[in-house]
Amino acid sequence: MNVFRFRRVAGAATLTSALLATPATAQQSRTEAIEQAQAEKAKVLAPYAPSTAEHVLDQIETRAWLDPNFLHGFYPTFASIYPGGGFTLGGGYRKYTGYYSHVDVRGSWSLANFKQVEVSAAAPRIANGMVDLRARAGWRDATQIPFFGLGPTTGEGDRTNARINETYVEGSALVRPTRRLFIRGAASFEDYTEKSGEGTFPSVEERFDASTAPRLGENPRFVHVQGQFGADWLDSPFYSRSGGLYRYSFNQYLSQGDGDNFGLVRTDLVQHLPILRETWVISLRGRTESVVGGVAPYFFTPYLGDGNTLRGYSTARFRDRHTAMGSAELRWFPNRLGLDLALFYDAGTVAPEFRSLAWRELKSDYGFGVRFHTPGATVLRLDLARGDEGWRFVFATSAPF
Repeated sequence: MNVFRFRRVAGAATLTSALLATPATAQQSRTEAIEQAQAEKAKVLAPYAPSTAEHVLDQIETRAWLDPNFLHGFYPTFASIYPGGGFTLGGGYRKYTGYYSHVDVRGSWSLANFKQVEVSAAAPRIANGMVDLRARAGWRDATQIPFFGLGPTTGEGDRTNARINETYVEGSALVRPTRRLFIRGAASFEDYTEKSGEGTFPSVEERFDASTAPRLGENPRFVHVQGQFGADWLDSPFYSRSGGLYRYSFNQYLSQGDGDNFGLVRTDLVQHLPILRETWVISLRGRTESVVGGVAPYFFTPYLGDGNTLRGYSTARFRDRHTAMGSAELRWFPNRLGLDLALFYDAGTVAPEFRSLAWRELKSDYGFGVRFHTPGATVLRLDLARGDEGWRFVFATSAPF
Protein backbone atom coordinates (compact mmCIF):
# COMPACT_ATOMS: atom_id res chain seq x y z
CA MET A 1 0.00 0.00 0.00
CA ASN A 2 2.73 2.39 0.88
CA VAL A 3 4.62 1.42 -2.20
CA PHE A 4 1.58 2.13 -4.39
CA ARG A 5 1.04 5.47 -2.72
CA PHE A 6 4.67 6.38 -3.20
CA ARG A 7 4.44 5.52 -6.87
CA ARG A 8 1.27 7.62 -7.25
CA VAL A 9 2.90 10.52 -5.45
CA ALA A 10 6.05 10.11 -7.45
CA GLY A 11 4.06 9.94 -10.67
CA ALA A 12 2.12 13.05 -9.73
CA ALA A 13 5.34 14.81 -8.90
CA THR A 14 6.83 13.82 -12.22
CA LEU A 15 3.70 15.00 -14.09
CA THR A 16 3.63 18.27 -12.18
CA SER A 17 7.31 18.88 -12.96
CA ALA A 18 6.65 18.25 -16.64
CA LEU A 19 3.66 20.57 -16.70
CA LEU A 20 5.63 23.32 -14.92
CA ALA A 21 8.63 22.92 -17.18
CA THR A 22 6.68 23.23 -20.47
CA PRO A 23 5.73 26.97 -20.22
CA ALA A 24 9.26 27.94 -19.14
CA THR A 25 10.79 26.10 -22.08
CA ALA A 26 8.31 27.70 -24.52
CA GLN A 27 9.01 31.17 -23.07
CA GLN A 28 12.74 30.61 -23.46
CA SER A 29 12.26 29.56 -27.08
CA ARG A 30 10.22 32.68 -27.84
CA THR A 31 12.89 34.89 -26.25
CA GLU A 32 15.62 33.24 -28.28
CA ALA A 33 13.53 33.68 -31.47
CA ILE A 34 13.02 37.38 -30.77
CA GLU A 35 16.71 37.88 -30.02
CA GLN A 36 17.66 36.08 -33.23
CA ALA A 37 15.22 38.19 -35.27
CA GLN A 38 16.62 41.38 -33.73
CA ALA A 39 20.16 40.26 -34.51
CA GLU A 40 19.23 39.59 -38.15
CA LYS A 41 17.50 42.97 -38.40
CA ALA A 42 20.52 44.77 -36.91
CA LYS A 43 22.68 43.44 -39.76
CA VAL A 44 20.68 45.44 -42.35
CA LEU A 45 19.61 48.34 -40.12
CA ALA A 46 20.67 51.83 -41.35
CA PRO A 47 19.59 55.43 -40.68
CA TYR A 48 16.70 56.69 -42.81
CA ALA A 49 17.98 58.20 -46.06
CA PRO A 50 15.59 60.68 -47.73
CA SER A 51 14.98 60.28 -51.43
CA THR A 52 16.23 62.77 -54.00
CA ALA A 53 12.75 64.28 -54.30
CA GLU A 54 12.52 64.69 -50.51
CA HIS A 55 15.97 66.33 -50.45
CA VAL A 56 14.97 68.83 -53.16
CA LEU A 57 11.74 69.71 -51.37
CA ASP A 58 13.61 70.17 -48.11
CA GLN A 59 16.09 72.53 -49.78
CA ILE A 60 13.24 74.57 -51.24
CA GLU A 61 11.27 74.68 -47.97
CA THR A 62 14.33 75.87 -46.03
CA ARG A 63 15.12 78.41 -48.80
CA ALA A 64 18.56 76.84 -49.22
CA TRP A 65 18.37 77.26 -53.00
CA LEU A 66 16.41 80.48 -53.19
CA ASP A 67 17.59 82.91 -50.54
CA PRO A 68 21.29 83.94 -50.45
CA ASN A 69 21.00 84.22 -46.68
CA PHE A 70 20.21 80.50 -46.31
CA LEU A 71 22.42 78.78 -48.89
CA HIS A 72 24.05 75.57 -47.69
CA GLY A 73 25.43 72.46 -49.34
CA PHE A 74 25.10 72.21 -53.11
CA TYR A 75 22.93 74.85 -54.75
CA PRO A 76 22.17 76.28 -58.21
CA THR A 77 23.02 79.91 -58.96
CA PHE A 78 21.62 82.29 -61.55
CA ALA A 79 23.60 85.39 -60.54
CA SER A 80 24.91 87.53 -63.39
CA ILE A 81 28.58 87.05 -64.26
CA TYR A 82 28.94 90.47 -65.92
CA PRO A 83 26.39 92.91 -67.41
CA GLY A 84 25.36 91.77 -70.89
CA GLY A 85 25.99 88.08 -70.30
CA GLY A 86 22.36 87.04 -70.62
CA PHE A 87 20.77 84.11 -68.80
CA THR A 88 23.26 82.54 -66.41
CA LEU A 89 23.33 79.07 -64.91
CA GLY A 90 25.81 77.71 -62.44
CA GLY A 91 26.31 75.76 -59.27
CA GLY A 92 28.10 76.10 -56.00
CA TYR A 93 28.82 74.48 -52.68
CA ARG A 94 28.72 76.22 -49.33
CA LYS A 95 30.29 74.70 -46.21
CA TYR A 96 29.61 76.27 -42.83
CA THR A 97 32.64 76.37 -40.55
CA GLY A 98 30.78 78.07 -37.71
CA TYR A 99 27.31 79.33 -36.90
CA TYR A 100 27.55 82.01 -39.61
CA SER A 101 31.06 81.68 -41.07
CA HIS A 102 31.35 79.68 -44.28
CA VAL A 103 33.40 78.85 -47.35
CA ASP A 104 31.82 79.03 -50.80
CA VAL A 105 32.92 77.63 -54.17
CA ARG A 106 30.90 78.31 -57.32
CA GLY A 107 31.11 78.36 -61.09
CA SER A 108 28.81 79.91 -63.70
CA TRP A 109 28.26 80.03 -67.45
CA SER A 110 25.94 82.29 -69.48
CA LEU A 111 24.28 82.11 -72.90
CA ALA A 112 26.77 84.70 -74.19
CA ASN A 113 29.56 82.28 -73.19
CA PHE A 114 30.60 84.34 -70.16
CA LYS A 115 32.35 82.21 -67.54
CA GLN A 116 33.33 82.66 -63.91
CA VAL A 117 34.92 80.63 -61.12
CA GLU A 118 35.13 82.02 -57.60
CA VAL A 119 36.16 80.90 -54.12
CA SER A 120 35.07 82.98 -51.14
CA ALA A 121 35.10 82.89 -47.37
CA ALA A 122 33.00 84.92 -44.96
CA ALA A 123 32.86 85.52 -41.23
CA PRO A 124 29.74 87.66 -40.79
CA ARG A 125 28.19 88.99 -37.59
CA ILE A 126 31.29 88.84 -35.44
CA ALA A 127 32.03 91.27 -32.59
CA ASN A 128 28.42 91.10 -31.39
CA GLY A 129 27.11 91.36 -34.95
CA MET A 130 28.93 94.61 -35.72
CA VAL A 131 31.58 93.30 -38.16
CA ASP A 132 31.49 91.24 -41.38
CA LEU A 133 34.77 89.95 -42.83
CA ARG A 134 34.94 88.54 -46.36
CA ALA A 135 37.56 87.39 -48.85
CA ARG A 136 37.26 86.13 -52.40
CA ALA A 137 39.38 85.18 -55.38
CA GLY A 138 38.33 84.31 -58.88
CA TRP A 139 38.58 84.44 -62.65
CA ARG A 140 36.04 85.84 -65.10
CA ASP A 141 35.79 85.76 -68.90
CA ALA A 142 33.32 88.29 -70.36
CA THR A 143 33.30 87.58 -74.09
CA GLN A 144 30.74 90.10 -75.40
CA ILE A 145 30.89 93.36 -73.40
CA PRO A 146 28.78 95.92 -75.33
CA PHE A 147 30.40 99.22 -76.33
CA PHE A 148 28.52 101.80 -78.44
CA GLY A 149 30.93 104.69 -77.93
CA LEU A 150 30.75 107.59 -75.49
CA GLY A 151 27.98 110.13 -75.06
CA PRO A 152 24.17 110.26 -75.17
CA THR A 153 23.87 110.47 -78.98
CA THR A 154 25.34 107.11 -80.02
CA GLY A 155 23.20 104.91 -82.27
CA GLU A 156 22.03 101.34 -81.91
CA GLY A 157 24.05 100.44 -85.01
CA ASP A 158 27.28 101.55 -83.33
CA ARG A 159 27.47 98.47 -81.12
CA THR A 160 30.70 96.52 -80.87
CA ASN A 161 31.81 93.75 -78.51
CA ALA A 162 34.85 93.63 -76.26
CA ARG A 163 36.26 90.61 -74.49
CA ILE A 164 37.91 91.01 -71.11
CA ASN A 165 39.53 88.36 -68.90
CA GLU A 166 39.81 89.33 -65.24
CA THR A 167 41.67 87.73 -62.33
CA TYR A 168 41.02 89.17 -58.89
CA VAL A 169 41.74 88.74 -55.18
CA GLU A 170 39.86 90.82 -52.61
CA GLY A 171 39.42 91.25 -48.88
CA SER A 172 36.80 93.44 -47.21
CA ALA A 173 35.40 94.47 -43.85
CA LEU A 174 31.99 95.93 -43.06
CA VAL A 175 31.44 97.67 -39.73
CA ARG A 176 28.07 98.68 -38.29
CA PRO A 177 28.61 101.14 -35.43
CA THR A 178 24.81 101.34 -35.03
CA ARG A 179 21.91 99.34 -36.39
CA ARG A 180 21.50 101.62 -39.43
CA LEU A 181 24.93 103.13 -40.06
CA PHE A 182 27.70 101.24 -41.85
CA ILE A 183 31.26 101.71 -43.04
CA ARG A 184 32.88 99.35 -45.55
CA GLY A 185 36.48 99.11 -46.69
CA ALA A 186 38.07 96.74 -49.20
CA ALA A 187 41.30 96.22 -51.09
CA SER A 188 41.89 94.04 -54.12
CA PHE A 189 44.31 93.24 -56.90
CA GLU A 190 42.75 93.10 -60.38
CA ASP A 191 44.43 91.99 -63.60
CA TYR A 192 42.63 92.61 -66.93
CA THR A 193 43.49 91.14 -70.33
CA GLU A 194 41.73 92.47 -73.42
CA LYS A 195 40.96 90.20 -76.38
CA SER A 196 38.92 90.47 -79.58
CA GLY A 197 35.21 90.46 -78.85
CA GLU A 198 33.05 87.47 -79.76
CA GLY A 199 29.47 87.31 -81.02
CA THR A 200 27.63 88.70 -84.03
CA PHE A 201 28.80 92.31 -83.58
CA PRO A 202 32.21 93.65 -84.68
CA SER A 203 35.04 93.58 -82.18
CA VAL A 204 35.63 96.95 -80.54
CA GLU A 205 39.02 97.60 -82.20
CA GLU A 206 37.43 97.34 -85.65
CA ARG A 207 35.44 100.57 -85.17
CA PHE A 208 37.15 102.47 -82.37
CA ASP A 209 40.64 103.55 -81.37
CA ALA A 210 42.20 104.90 -78.17
CA SER A 211 40.79 108.39 -78.84
CA THR A 212 37.17 107.19 -78.98
CA ALA A 213 37.51 104.17 -76.65
CA PRO A 214 39.92 105.33 -73.90
CA ARG A 215 42.91 103.06 -73.26
CA LEU A 216 41.82 100.58 -75.91
CA GLY A 217 44.33 97.75 -76.34
CA GLU A 218 45.84 98.02 -72.86
CA ASN A 219 45.96 95.17 -70.38
CA PRO A 220 45.75 97.13 -67.12
CA ARG A 221 46.45 95.92 -63.62
CA PHE A 222 45.26 97.76 -60.55
CA VAL A 223 45.38 97.81 -56.82
CA HIS A 224 41.78 98.74 -56.11
CA VAL A 225 40.96 100.47 -52.81
CA GLN A 226 37.29 100.90 -51.91
CA GLY A 227 35.44 102.86 -49.28
CA GLN A 228 31.71 103.15 -48.51
CA PHE A 229 29.63 104.71 -45.80
CA GLY A 230 25.97 105.44 -45.29
CA ALA A 231 22.73 104.36 -43.67
CA ASP A 232 20.79 101.18 -44.44
CA TRP A 233 17.50 100.09 -42.91
CA LEU A 234 16.14 97.94 -45.73
CA ASP A 235 14.36 94.71 -44.81
CA SER A 236 16.96 92.80 -46.83
CA PRO A 237 19.60 93.73 -49.43
CA PHE A 238 18.00 91.15 -51.76
CA TYR A 239 14.33 92.07 -51.37
CA SER A 240 12.66 94.90 -49.50
CA ARG A 241 9.40 96.82 -49.48
CA SER A 242 10.14 99.20 -46.62
CA GLY A 243 13.13 101.15 -45.34
CA GLY A 244 15.87 102.97 -47.19
CA LEU A 245 19.50 103.01 -48.31
CA TYR A 246 21.67 106.13 -48.53
CA ARG A 247 25.21 105.29 -49.63
CA TYR A 248 28.33 107.04 -50.85
CA SER A 249 31.07 104.94 -52.49
CA PHE A 250 34.59 105.83 -53.57
CA ASN A 251 36.86 103.54 -55.58
CA GLN A 252 40.50 104.38 -56.25
CA TYR A 253 42.30 102.40 -58.97
CA LEU A 254 46.08 102.52 -58.59
CA SER A 255 47.73 101.47 -61.83
CA GLN A 256 50.46 98.84 -61.64
CA GLY A 257 51.75 99.77 -65.09
CA ASP A 258 52.10 102.87 -67.27
CA GLY A 259 48.44 103.92 -67.26
CA ASP A 260 46.68 106.58 -65.20
CA ASN A 261 45.36 106.24 -61.72
CA PHE A 262 41.69 107.15 -61.54
CA GLY A 263 38.71 107.03 -59.26
CA LEU A 264 35.02 106.15 -59.47
CA VAL A 265 32.55 107.95 -57.19
CA ARG A 266 28.96 106.80 -56.77
CA THR A 267 25.94 107.85 -54.74
CA ASP A 268 22.86 105.67 -54.20
CA LEU A 269 19.58 106.83 -52.67
CA VAL A 270 16.76 104.30 -52.22
CA GLN A 271 13.53 104.78 -50.32
CA HIS A 272 10.49 102.48 -50.02
CA LEU A 273 7.26 104.11 -48.83
CA PRO A 274 4.63 101.54 -47.71
CA ILE A 275 0.94 102.36 -48.13
CA LEU A 276 -2.01 100.59 -46.46
CA ARG A 277 0.13 98.20 -44.39
CA GLU A 278 2.44 97.42 -47.30
CA THR A 279 -0.37 96.37 -49.62
CA TRP A 280 1.07 99.06 -51.90
CA VAL A 281 4.56 100.55 -51.91
CA ILE A 282 6.07 103.53 -53.70
CA SER A 283 9.75 102.76 -54.34
CA LEU A 284 12.14 105.55 -55.37
CA ARG A 285 15.79 105.43 -56.42
CA GLY A 286 18.36 108.03 -57.47
CA ARG A 287 21.95 107.36 -58.56
CA THR A 288 24.99 109.24 -59.84
CA GLU A 289 28.34 107.84 -60.92
CA SER A 290 31.47 109.68 -62.03
CA VAL A 291 35.06 109.07 -63.11
CA VAL A 292 37.41 111.40 -61.24
CA GLY A 293 41.12 111.99 -61.70
CA GLY A 294 42.79 110.27 -64.66
CA VAL A 295 41.50 108.38 -67.69
CA ALA A 296 39.60 105.16 -67.04
CA PRO A 297 39.64 102.26 -69.54
CA TYR A 298 36.58 102.39 -71.79
CA PHE A 299 35.05 99.29 -70.20
CA PHE A 300 35.22 101.00 -66.77
CA THR A 301 33.28 104.10 -67.81
CA PRO A 302 29.88 104.42 -66.09
CA TYR A 303 26.87 103.43 -68.18
CA LEU A 304 23.09 103.42 -68.32
CA GLY A 305 20.99 100.70 -69.89
CA ASP A 306 20.24 97.23 -68.49
CA GLY A 307 17.81 95.54 -66.12
CA ASN A 308 18.95 97.65 -63.15
CA THR A 309 19.23 101.12 -64.74
CA LEU A 310 17.34 102.11 -67.92
CA ARG A 311 15.32 98.96 -68.48
CA GLY A 312 14.02 100.01 -71.90
CA TYR A 313 17.53 100.01 -73.42
CA SER A 314 20.14 97.34 -74.08
CA THR A 315 23.05 96.78 -71.72
CA ALA A 316 25.56 99.65 -71.52
CA ARG A 317 23.66 101.53 -74.20
CA PHE A 318 24.96 104.94 -73.03
CA ARG A 319 28.43 105.50 -71.54
CA ASP A 320 30.47 108.47 -70.43
CA ARG A 321 32.52 109.79 -67.52
CA HIS A 322 29.39 110.90 -65.64
CA THR A 323 25.88 109.46 -65.30
CA ALA A 324 22.74 110.41 -63.39
CA MET A 325 19.44 108.57 -63.23
CA GLY A 326 16.29 108.00 -61.22
CA SER A 327 13.56 105.35 -61.01
CA ALA A 328 10.09 105.19 -59.52
CA GLU A 329 7.93 102.10 -59.00
CA LEU A 330 4.39 101.57 -57.75
CA ARG A 331 4.31 98.05 -56.34
CA TRP A 332 1.26 95.97 -55.43
CA PHE A 333 1.34 92.73 -53.48
CA PRO A 334 -1.57 90.40 -54.40
CA ASN A 335 0.33 87.69 -52.51
CA ARG A 336 2.54 89.11 -49.77
CA LEU A 337 4.53 85.88 -49.45
CA GLY A 338 5.56 85.36 -53.05
CA LEU A 339 4.32 87.77 -55.73
CA ASP A 340 4.72 91.49 -56.55
CA LEU A 341 3.36 93.48 -59.49
CA ALA A 342 4.85 96.84 -60.44
CA LEU A 343 4.50 99.83 -62.73
CA PHE A 344 7.80 101.66 -63.24
CA TYR A 345 9.47 104.65 -64.87
CA ASP A 346 13.23 105.19 -65.38
CA ALA A 347 15.07 108.29 -66.62
CA GLY A 348 18.75 109.21 -66.91
CA THR A 349 21.53 110.75 -68.95
CA VAL A 350 25.32 110.69 -69.44
CA ALA A 351 27.90 113.43 -70.13
CA PRO A 352 31.68 113.99 -70.30
CA GLU A 353 31.45 116.62 -67.52
CA PHE A 354 29.20 116.53 -64.49
CA ARG A 355 27.97 120.07 -65.08
CA SER A 356 27.02 119.02 -68.62
CA LEU A 357 24.39 116.54 -67.45
CA ALA A 358 21.28 118.04 -69.07
CA TRP A 359 17.57 117.32 -69.11
CA ARG A 360 17.48 117.82 -72.88
CA GLU A 361 19.55 114.66 -73.31
CA LEU A 362 17.38 112.65 -70.92
CA LYS A 363 16.60 109.04 -71.87
CA SER A 364 13.55 107.41 -70.31
CA ASP A 365 11.42 104.29 -70.31
CA TYR A 366 8.31 102.89 -68.65
CA GLY A 367 6.88 99.43 -68.15
CA PHE A 368 5.29 96.68 -66.09
CA GLY A 369 6.90 94.01 -63.94
CA VAL A 370 6.12 90.71 -62.22
CA ARG A 371 8.38 89.54 -59.39
CA PHE A 372 8.49 86.26 -57.47
CA HIS A 373 10.24 86.32 -54.12
CA THR A 374 10.85 84.78 -50.72
CA PRO A 375 10.60 86.95 -47.58
CA GLY A 376 14.25 87.94 -48.05
CA ALA A 377 15.22 87.57 -51.72
CA THR A 378 13.98 88.07 -55.26
CA VAL A 379 13.87 84.69 -57.00
CA LEU A 380 12.68 85.82 -60.44
CA ARG A 381 11.93 89.24 -61.96
CA LEU A 382 10.19 89.72 -65.30
CA ASP A 383 10.01 93.33 -66.53
CA LEU A 384 8.64 94.56 -69.86
CA ALA A 385 9.95 98.07 -70.64
CA ARG A 386 9.60 100.51 -73.53
CA GLY A 387 12.13 103.21 -74.40
CA ASP A 388 12.83 105.26 -77.52
CA GLU A 389 14.29 102.20 -79.22
CA GLY A 390 11.35 99.86 -78.66
CA TRP A 391 10.35 97.21 -76.17
CA ARG A 392 12.77 95.19 -74.05
CA PHE A 393 12.15 92.15 -71.88
CA VAL A 394 14.16 91.89 -68.67
CA PHE A 395 14.74 88.46 -67.09
CA ALA A 396 16.59 88.78 -63.78
CA THR A 397 17.10 87.04 -60.45
CA SER A 398 17.57 90.20 -58.41
CA ALA A 399 15.52 93.23 -57.44
CA PRO A 400 16.02 96.38 -59.58
CA PHE A 401 16.93 98.33 -56.41
